Amino acid sequence: MIWSRIILCVFAVGICSSAIAQGHSQKEPVALPFIIDENGDTLPVVNIETVTVRHFKKRRQQIKYDKLMRNVKKAYPYAIAARDELATMNANLEGVTDPVQREAYIKEYEKQMFKRYEKELRALTISQGRILLKLVDREINNTAFNLVQEYRGSFSAYFWQGVARIFGENLKSEYDPDEEDMYIEEIVLLIEAGVI
Repeated sequence: MIWSRIILCVFAVGICSSAIAQGHSQKEPVALPFIIDENGDTLPVVNIETVTVRHFKKRRQQIKYDKLMRNVKKAYPYAIAARDELATMNANLEGVTDPVQREAYIKEYEKQMFKRYEKELRALTISQGRILLKLVDREINNTAFNLVQEYRGSFSAYFWQGVARIFGENLKSEYDPDEEDMYIEEIVLLIEAGVI
């Protein structure tokens, strides 16, 4: 599928993690602050963040939101991995001034990413791929188009943009947490808060 190729191209430029966290790890117990009331009872003091959980009046809207939630939960770990790996790659490229060495490093890295993640990324649905591109922009603060252009060159960026446009997408579209991507942002905040 063309979406898997676009996503692989974006990830191949160095934005995929060498290890995506699998499952939930056990957390160490944390001592909570406490107070002792007038009866001598010890009471924990816990600040609870306000979390908004959507409930729609129409069943169709709720089903659509639930599907979006599943897709965001599937794509979000890859976006986090992208952010972390891009930071690592940029740190490794910081001292490299020779364009030939830089290009060789990026190409080698691309090969490694294809070997590690091609199967997983091809398994993403079109909707999950679209969400992943938006989440990558959210985490890195840079569009997929700009990433491909920076690491693979303008020709590759315009080529993949053309392919995306054929399928009704735009690699230049930016993440908009206040309007267009409001529900995605809400779901990500729920994930980060540990609610879902």
